[in-house]
Amino acid sequence: MGRTHCTKPADLRAQFRSTDEALIMKIAVVTPQPTPYRDPFWNAVASQPGVELDVFYCFAVAGDRPWEVDWPMHFRAEVLPERRWPGLDGCYDNPAIVARLRAKPYDAVLVGGYNHLTMLRAMLDCRRRDVPYLMMCESFLGLRRAWWRRAVKGPLVRWAVGGAAGWLPTGQLAREYLLCYGGKADRVCCVPNSPDLDGLRRQALELAPRRAELRRRFGWGDEPVVLFVGRLIRKKGVDVLIEAVAQLEDPVRLVIAGDGPERKSLQGLAARRFKSSRAEFVGFRQPTELPQWYAAADVFCLPSLTEPWGVVVMEALASGLPVVVSDMVGCHPDVLNDPRVGQAVPTGDPLALSRALQKYLSVRPSRDEIHQLWQPVFDHMRHEVVAKNLVDLLTRIRSSPPVAQDGAQ
Repeated sequence: MGRTHCTKPADLRAQFRSTDEALIMKIAVVTPQPTPYRDPFWNAVASQPGVELDVFYCFAVAGDRPWEVDWPMHFRAEVLPERRWPGLDGCYDNPAIVARLRAKPYDAVLVGGYNHLTMLRAMLDCRRRDVPYLMMCESFLGLRRAWWRRAVKGPLVRWAVGGAAGWLPTGQLAREYLLCYGGKADRVCCVPNSPDLDGLRRQALELAPRRAELRRRFGWGDEPVVLFVGRLIRKKGVDVLIEAVAQLEDPVRLVIAGDGPERKSLQGLAARRFKSSRAEFVGFRQPTELPQWYAAADVFCLPSLTEPWGVVVMEALASGLPVVVSDMVGCHPDVLNDPRVGQAVPTGDPLALSRALQKYLSVRPSRDEIHQLWQPVFDHMRHEVVAKNLVDLLTRIRSSPPVAQDGAQ
């Protein structure tokens, strides 16, 4: 069978677009699943003047992230039919993505990473047809990987990064990663995994007068409360957090919001280690419930052994809650702008974690102080601000000559 001829975007625009239509920037996004932080951002992108946005998802709902997808989507969204491979759970393959990307003359395709077959199909198709793609990335150089994964991954990452027309890291650490693998600094736009900061701030202010009421409803006493939100899997480091709380001088209530395969063993560890402190496992909570827990707690902790970003850290800070995180939480260089709002401690060190928690439990910075100190980050990472920066980059790429790609064939 002969090679199929692929019509290039410039030819399609010449054939099918009127002058007015040519002013519309058509953008496609290929991303794993609907999320309560990315989809509001895509809404902000879709609301930018002259933008037409289509978002293609690899799957609808994951078992370990059972979000109720009840938020609005002001863009065209589609969950692609999925092909599953035995023994490769978690590796998404949606062959239909190629047909979807060829159905419209897209000016750019935003690809959510490189570690799934669907993303590779999208990048390969873009390269064959000279459609610019931009690569989203939250990985960073310090993330712990098995040696064989690093060996296999290196050439693939160089191929994916080298063929992109632009790069969309979540923050400073991911930016360094992309530049290390061939990204160009003048075509980078940071697109953090930001939650709805405005909505969280608004809810925090509304809930502030009800703090005592919320604590009574949750059955909490007068003791300080350390809050964790996340999946109960080994890499989240909840066992380290339990050891850290066990070393605190005064009784503390540790509230763990989340579920997962480690729950039973973590409950057993807390029962063995705690004497005066106590642990409360409250299970998975929908994103709409979390502002109440942030409002009632005293300090938030994410002690992950490896964490590419950490959306919950931003949720806590936007709610006026000080945070303590491990230095393997990818967002920490971007969001910890003042030691009074939070601190990063060495990963896997219960003593360092305990001392940091004690510091914030003793000082108890006010919510108003946290809001004021964190305002520069808040302003910089709001969806509308990041969306404008992204569209500005896409406009520059659209009007620039094509960049030579490494190994495009």
